Amino acid sequence: IRSVLEYYLGEKLPEDWAWEEIKGFYPVNNSKGKLTYRQRDFIGKACVRRTHFLLGLENQDKINLIFPWRLLEMDCLAYGRELETISEENGRNRRFYGKNDDFLYRYGKEDRIKPILNLTLYWGKENWDAPLALREMMEDISRLPLKLQQLAGDYKIHVIHMRRIPEKAFQEMDSDLRYVLGLMKRSGSPKKYKEYIQENKEFFSRIPGNVFDVIDVCTNIKDIRGHLNFEINQESQEEEADMCKALDEIQKNAEQKGIRKEIKQGKKEGIQEGISKMNTLIQRLLADGKQEELAQAAADALFRKKLFAEYHIE
Repeated sequence: IRSVLEYYLGEKLPEDWAWEEIKGFYPVNNSKGKLTYRQRDFIGKACVRRTHFLLGLENQDKINLIFPWRLLEMDCLAYGRELETISEENGRNRRFYGKNDDFLYRYGKEDRIKPILNLTLYWGKENWDAPLALREMMEDISRLPLKLQQLAGDYKIHVIHMRRIPEKAFQEMDSDLRYVLGLMKRSGSPKKYKEYIQENKEFFSRIPGNVFDVIDVCTNIKDIRGHLNFEINQESQEEEADMCKALDEIQKNAEQKGIRKEIKQGKKEGIQEGISKMNTLIQRLLADGKQEELAQAAADALFRKKLFAEYHIE
């Protein structure tokens, strides 16, 4: 999270930077009145320069044409929860409401909700050519008078294309994200990503489970998950696995499979070659009227070999 924010800002976060994840699960009723829910990828309490706010991060691996509305809906649910919390606290504290307060909603004039700051992390390969604001989803209203146009509310989203972060930028990151992005940059070439993993063997031989989950989704290295054995690191109490060992096993299996294929192909070719030689011998013996030799050749491998030599059949 820190690495993403510092890349977006183009500078290091202040020393008082802090965050704590909170519940991002919101029950809602759909258009048919059935209870359903919305869930954020991440939302947490954060603080920078003694200013408190809520930080929302959403991950997208596909382009979404209605994403500004989706994010607006989730923010509305989060703001609604903040208002409910303030209202409940005011009720428990038996707050006195003056004429400038909102007694109906148990909300005081000096009460404040924390702003939600959002970033969308897009992991896809294609350019994000979908709307970046609610207004971009709307019909054209440019012929309306300017004051009427301004009545239409807007909601903007801010997207970081993770695959387009320059190599220099992510190499300066001091978190595991640098390795995820480094591998993604090379995911199109097995040779390149294998070289990168070997160059950073110290990390990939003890890769955390949550980091591998991101890599697995974004790179699709064939068969990798099935060859990983996750174990608990006694110091961090997190799952870790040896990705280098898993790649070696995949390579060995591929080589063994190739050898078996070559052997099978060789046997097949040998059988076909033997059949071809035998057909040639049969034709030669029949042409010479040697039916007795033909019968003996069918049963006697040594005699058959002798005939191959006599007729120069190779």
